Amino acid sequence: MHDLSSFGMWELVPIGLFALWVTQGPHAWAREPILSSAAVLVIVIGMLPAFDIAARHSVWLHCLQSALIHHVAPILMLLASANQPPLRDAANWDGRLMRLLVVIGFGVMSGIWMLPQLHLRLMEDPDLYVLMKWAMALSGVFLCKLMARDYQSGDILRSRRLSFSLSVAIPQLLVGLALLISSPLYAMPAHDMAHMNGMMDRAMNPRLDQSLGGLLLCMSAFLLLWIDHGLYLNRLDADVRLPER
Repeated sequence: MHDLSSFGMWELVPIGLFALWVTQGPHAWAREPILSSAAVLVIVIGMLPAFDIAARHSVWLHCLQSALIHHVAPILMLLASANQPPLRDAANWDGRLMRLLVVIGFGVMSGIWMLPQLHLRLMEDPDLYVLMKWAMALSGVFLCKLMARDYQSGDILRSRRLSFSLSVAIPQLLVGLALLISSPLYAMPAHDMAHMNGMMDRAMNPRLDQSLGGLLLCMSAFLLLWIDHGLYLNRLDADVRLPER
């Protein structure tokens, strides 16, 4: 079987183009070069084909990859775009249907891989794993764009902001907590590169592997809530000072 992961270096081309696209071009780089560069770096590292090979055989590495492309990269993009001038079309992204689709998509990508039957198949099938990785990256990008337009619209209701943030973070928190408190849920496939990291394999028992993965997911969800709340307060402060200018 000729799987997607066998393309190796060829996948770096769409990954690089994707990373440049989501950072919104040269104007964003000129305005926020550090944050934009960090977002690109996280996306590229998190989506590397070599990362896939390792993550398919370790719960905590899979959770780390998920956190990078599903939470950390969108957070960096959100920080980079939070201070952009208001957009005329910001309201177009503010519809209930768009919010519902983003929340559902993000929640599904956060939790569907946890189902033991599906998880084992994802880990064993490189094609499905690559497709899942790209789906997670896209759901993270749409979340970032929707949240950024909230701040750029200049009209953020506290109740709506809180409910949206919680609906996005809670599924990830539940998955992380389930991994932390449950006995090992997954029979991970044998690692093709075990001879290259035998010391790590011996030190990482299934319970610790799963617990570290759950901790990473909980931390990334809390980070998203913290950053979102901080940006919300900053926007309110800016709106209060605006009439004094």
